[in-house]
Amino acid sequence: MMYTAMKFRQLTTVVATTALLLLSTAQAQVVTPATLTVDDNKIQAKLTLSSLIEVDLTVEFENSIGLNANNIDITAELLDPTDVTITERLPSLLTSAVSGFPVLVSISPKTDAGFGFEGVAMVELYTKAIHYTPTIPWRLFTSHDGGEFEDITTLTSSGSFRARGSTGQFSDFIILLDNRSATSVINGKVSSLSATVNDNRDKIGALLEAAIDSGVNDIQSALAVNDNDAALVAVDSLIAILDNASGNEIADVWRSSGDVVNVKGLLLTQLQTLRFSLRVL
Repeated sequence: MMYTAMKFRQLTTVVATTALLLLSTAQAQVVTPATLTVDDNKIQAKLTLSSLIEVDLTVEFENSIGLNANNIDITAELLDPTDVTITERLPSLLTSAVSGFPVLVSISPKTDAGFGFEGVAMVELYTKAIHYTPTIPWRLFTSHDGGEFEDITTLTSSGSFRARGSTGQFSDFIILLDNRSATSVINGKVSSLSATVNDNRDKIGALLEAAIDSGVNDIQSALAVNDNDAALVAVDSLIAILDNASGNEIADVWRSSGDVVNVKGLLLTQLQTLRFSLRVL
């Protein structure tokens, strides 16, 4: 009996110590790219967090300024999915970190490096750690300056899992499981779109502002009568209007110095992910 009790205490100590070491390792596991390529308007990076978890990051710009490897810090971090620094930034109790891929990727252009871009940037995360299943709502989210995570997904696909989105600014990116209803997701995206317009009217020309207001109204009116097809047409139309808008009509530049708001990039980001949600209903 004494032998059994002693062995049990030893086993308990080993398990506790191992758990502590694993937790400490996970908390400290912040990595920089194993490989990094910057070419014209494209960034490609591979980040290895463990023998089982790697992520390939791709960022593409329509038109960038001052883009080079020395101007941008890229890291990936293994997270504790229950960490309050993550859970407090989730948009809903129905969203959560993915247990098989609890990874936060951060893209941080250096403020004094003179880097900038016009319009939207495409961001893609690819990993073999989890496998694409159409019925599992894994989505790409972003958070700026420690704020709430926002769905920016424009594509999810196999091989093993690939998620793509667009952004008008940079900070943190993460794959989350989103169990909210489609209606809740879509209504939230429309509300965010309206808020972005209202917060930046002083950065939009009068004629374009009227066209944007009309387009947002068309989207809201279609959704009010559950006409998702009409809403999708209205979204596509508004995307086309913004795609063709120049910097004279709307603020369309993001700079690492943080002194301007890329309104065009923000609106296109929200419209493109709204289109994705309407298509996957």
